[in-house]
Amino acid sequence: MFEGRTRLRGLVQGLAGAVGPGATPLLVVEGCGGSGKTALLNQTLLEWQDRTPAVLVRPRELHTDDGDSAVRPVLAAVLLGLSTEVPGYPLSFERVLLAQIAMRVQIGTLDQKAALEELNRQTNNYRERNLRELVRDLVAVAGSLIQLPVDPAPVVNRVADYLGGMLESSRRASSFRWSRAALEWFGHQDQHLALNADQSRLRLSAQARSKDPDVRRDVDDLLVAALLADLRHSLAPVTSRRHNVLMLLDDGDVPVATTFLRALLRVRGAIADSARGGHHPLPDPLLVVTTSGGLLAEELAEDDLPEPPVLTESDVDAGLTTRGRAWLRIRSEDLTSKDVVQLAKSHLWPNDLAASTVGRVVHRLSRGHPKSVDTLLRKLHQKPGLTRDPGKLLHGAEKALLEPFVREFSAGDKANSHHVEALVTLSAALTKLEAQTLAPLLPDPVGLDSPLYSSPTLWSPGESGEQRLPPLVRHIGLRLLSARPGADEASWEKVIGRLRDHAGDEGPRLRHTLLLGDRAAVAEELLESLADMATRAWLDLFDLVTADVNPRETAPDSIGTAPRGSDLAHVHRLLGVVPAFDHDPCVTDPEVLQDYAACAEQALRQLSNRAQDSAPLLRRAQRYERFGRNHR
Repeated sequence: MFEGRTRLRGLVQGLAGAVGPGATPLLVVEGCGGSGKTALLNQTLLEWQDRTPAVLVRPRELHTDDGDSAVRPVLAAVLLGLSTEVPGYPLSFERVLLAQIAMRVQIGTLDQKAALEELNRQTNNYRERNLRELVRDLVAVAGSLIQLPVDPAPVVNRVADYLGGMLESSRRASSFRWSRAALEWFGHQDQHLALNADQSRLRLSAQARSKDPDVRRDVDDLLVAALLADLRHSLAPVTSRRHNVLMLLDDGDVPVATTFLRALLRVRGAIADSARGGHHPLPDPLLVVTTSGGLLAEELAEDDLPEPPVLTESDVDAGLTTRGRAWLRIRSEDLTSKDVVQLAKSHLWPNDLAASTVGRVVHRLSRGHPKSVDTLLRKLHQKPGLTRDPGKLLHGAEKALLEPFVREFSAGDKANSHHVEALVTLSAALTKLEAQTLAPLLPDPVGLDSPLYSSPTLWSPGESGEQRLPPLVRHIGLRLLSARPGADEASWEKVIGRLRDHAGDEGPRLRHTLLLGDRAAVAEELLESLADMATRAWLDLFDLVTADVNPRETAPDSIGTAPRGSDLAHVHRLLGVVPAFDHDPCVTDPEVLQDYAACAEQALRQLSNRAQDSAPLLRRAQRYERFGRNHR
């Protein structure tokens, strides 16, 4: 079942229906691992594959050596995927096939005249058998980028029949007859070039095996331009067309995908520039949607493209303008509590357990992270009784919850394990800047040059602007870190101790001291600074110190009792109660939460007499008082 993402799905629907001159923007959906980006593409394919030609390409599955053109396997996958016949969309790929034939011709040491004769001979004598061989080669080049049956032979025959049938040919003729428009296209390439078409194809044949990066880039651009031209000319006679053709490209950060997307944007830019001289903009019936962990934007920025702002799914409702944009960046959002409850309703629970209860518990634990929601719901489906004991629900599932965050940074179980262990170590840091301190404790070969550290979606700006890991990662990571044995090279004491010793500011130092279990020392320092600091600043300091739950600390000793005695006792109890109340997703018992709220409220009221300005502390106390009043 697929929930949420309604805004993104609506945006895709709008772009798919934007039939007209010019190109639709490249849609880049950004998010950290497990945020549901791939699920969005899978759902989009299911929704659209019967309405318009659509293909889902998975470049991470490609295994190729560095000498191969990055565009060619993606192009082959697109050609195969879009060759599934959809009524009303008579796609023909003459230009792409002509380019493929040219690249297969071996001209060797032939002079230019003899080479051109050989190219035309092979092109004009292309028979059905040759076409099937070409399609088989395309299947081999595409590899596992698209899903094919175990035996691809039926696919080869079907695609070859389809492609052959779309060409201007006669079954009685000894060869296919290529359309003049397709052959002449190589002379202008929709950019008003004045090339000799035959010489252009011959040049492609000579350049196809070049290792020079600039030459390979020219070949890539020509292949992508041929694809766009074939789609344009195929659909030009269809006056009743309602949708664009859909290409879904997962893992846009993978080099093979990034290279294709850069070529696509270069070609579209060149075609658009050539149309500004008084020519009408050409139709471009291809909508490309790709996913990214945020690194793709950095790659595209190197191509002097105007960089759009990073929008959220909520911005889509605000009337997003796409006209004139080469690409759009949309940051995926976590699922809401309502979304998670709806997902919980897709399971059958015991009669004494409401789906809404399950949904609320799962949302509190997962913070709405889509893959974590799925993992926890599956575990609860097997053991629904754990709904009432969130701590036991998390126990044993911690690594499964962290793995999606690192899966896109590593390949293979061993590399994945190294990245998970590195993420556990980094989770102890408050910010990305502070995490640099932990570089010596990271497992080989993971370092600060790893995408794990540089990912702009895994580390995202908080309210203060400093980049931080998601709260779920910090909470789960600290649980796993606390379980490491003391002899471990990156044990709890060594990691937190290193952060404390290298802390540059008072807040981080006190936070790490508290995590190391010295609550008394932290309470003394906070109490001493209460009278000396502006109260609002003191509360900010207190919030930073108590930003995370200490998994090694048992339940606070203030449950059910009002704080009494010295002001130091009040601060001491706040340091125990507040992290548990505000940040521990495993604390769900209403009575326990009410006791925590009552304790925090009374301690804050007592401490307000010592502060420079009592109002901020009293307002914070009222927040806890309202909770207790509303949950009686």
